[in-house]
Amino acid sequence: MRRTSRLIPFSFVILLLGLLLLILQVPSTFGHTLGSSCQTPEKSEGRCVHFSSCRLVLRHYAMYKEHMPPVIMRFLQRARCKPKNEGYHLCCELKDVIPANANSKLK
Repeated sequence: MRRTSRLIPFSFVILLLGLLLLILQVPSTFGHTLGSSCQTPEKSEGRCVHFSSCRLVLRHYAMYKEHMPPVIMRFLQRARCKPKNEGYHLCCELKDVIPANANSKLK
């Protein structure tokens, strides 16, 4: 049986690095702990999670790949909920939070 490798596509890595660089440049109000409640830029109830645990980010990547529209990039920047030295966490709407046990499928 042939075994296939599950490598992350290079363009996805580049997109995430670009997103991270943009997020680093935006000052924001922090103070949430991982998994704490927060309010999304659209004023919805959310959870402060690592960006890779938010379906919204994955949907936008699937749709736009490395050509993410500036309006979406700005939205993601406004969704920051932790300081940059604690990783890249976004306030993700509750319906879009990927459970921790499902994360292993993304790696």
